[in-house]
Amino acid sequence: MKKAFTLIELLVVIAIIAILAAILFPVFAQAKQAAKKSADLSNMKQIGIAIMMYLSDNEDVYPQAYWYKNDQGDLNGYWHWSAGIMPYMKSSEIFVSPGDPIRGLVPTNPPCANISDSNPSDPPCDSQVPRLSYTVNAAIMPRKRRSIDPANVVGASAIEAPTSLIAVAPFSNTPHCVNDTSNQQSTNFKNKSHRSVNAVMLNASGTKWKGEAASEFPPTTNAVLPPPV
Repeated sequence: MKKAFTLIELLVVIAIIAILAAILFPVFAQAKQAAKKSADLSNMKQIGIAIMMYLSDNEDVYPQAYWYKNDQGDLNGYWHWSAGIMPYMKSSEIFVSPGDPIRGLVPTNPPCANISDSNPSDPPCDSQVPRLSYTVNAAIMPRKRRSIDPANVVGASAIEAPTSLIAVAPFSNTPHCVNDTSNQQSTNFKNKSHRSVNAVMLNASGTKWKGEAASEFPPTTNAVLPPPV
């Protein structure tokens, strides 16, 4: 006579498997999340290294966050900091966080076939990576959109505590948080994934620093610089 599991034995085995699954699944999930965080930190480290390499090739001056290709408005597209450091990167995929549920924000205009293209005569396209999960510190990589804007690029020697500087940070993964009006575009609201992050208040009342108005800058920083070529 062949022996078989009784119903009680089967139920006991199923119960044991269920208990083990309840214990192990959260552990697996935590391990997966930890792996994503490690990959995320690796991405930001590589971006940071690329920025440092850019500095060494550009007289120790940080790139602008972005600028208008025609030096007037966004009609011809943007040049973005990711285009500036792309020659030092292995792949544009490094700009996408493994933990980003939307796999990065897209540019305002279609990305240029050649990411480093800065020709304003081309059809409107952004010199920006196709997907972006990271942004940069506007205090060192400002929004100098055009020559007349008061913001200026910053030299590395101007940083008082470079080892404590946060140059790269995660971007929002909610497109509505970076949508804004655009006078140059045919639609009123466009994705503004090219913008750097402003973490400075101008005064105790909470007035935000945007780096656009001349009143936000002391006279010594109001020099006008042309956009990079």
